[in-house]
Amino acid sequence: MEKQTKHSICTCLLIGLIASILTVAGGELPIGWVDYPPVEGDPTGMMGMMIGSGNLSLVQLALGALFGGIFIPLQYFGFEGASRLVAQGGCVKAARIIHWGAAATGFWGGIVHVICVALMFLCRMVDVSQGTLPQPLWDFTLWLVLPISVVFMPVYYAMCIALFAAVVRGKTALPQWAAVFNPLTATLLLNALPMIVPGSKLVNALGMANMGIGSVITFGGLLGLLGKTNEQ
Repeated sequence: MEKQTKHSICTCLLIGLIASILTVAGGELPIGWVDYPPVEGDPTGMMGMMIGSGNLSLVQLALGALFGGIFIPLQYFGFEGASRLVAQGGCVKAARIIHWGAAATGFWGGIVHVICVALMFLCRMVDVSQGTLPQPLWDFTLWLVLPISVVFMPVYYAMCIALFAAVVRGKTALPQWAAVFNPLTATLLLNALPMIVPGSKLVNALGMANMGIGSVITFGGLLGLLGKTNEQ
């Protein structure tokens, strides 16, 4: 890999790393820092999450919308750096999938986040404490949150799988074990956290920030390993 190409990839990864750290710190942890009460007949925990979201302060919601809306799109550069890294190994198909995932993150990622914060804001405005969803929340969720998520999430997960497959197959300049530097690593670990430890504001916040933390792990890990490769 040429020095200029390595520098370009590292620059993209660095921008993505900074953006993802700011996303986690300012855009995701604040809107998850709340207790989710247990609700009978709510196996998914969604109702408890909505009731808890109704207790978020306006400052938490404002921080979530501002930092997430600005810095999630900038994570595009980090994923684009990963795409270029994979392309250098000759895995063109995987690189193309990651590129489209990066584009989806840049365009849709911030929108999905802000829409979800808007749903949390609505939870402050209507009474969800009785364990049922008022019609306005159903309408907002079914006709706005769900369609946008259905468009974004499959592309995002395809990108993560393509990156994992390319690295584990040895199609990059990185060792195969570097496949752990993937957004899905944080998603799997943090989503399993409530099964291991009691629920708390910290656990809820980490769960809310699973995608951002996944980006931090991915960009930071790839950047660190590429730096060592450069030294060699």
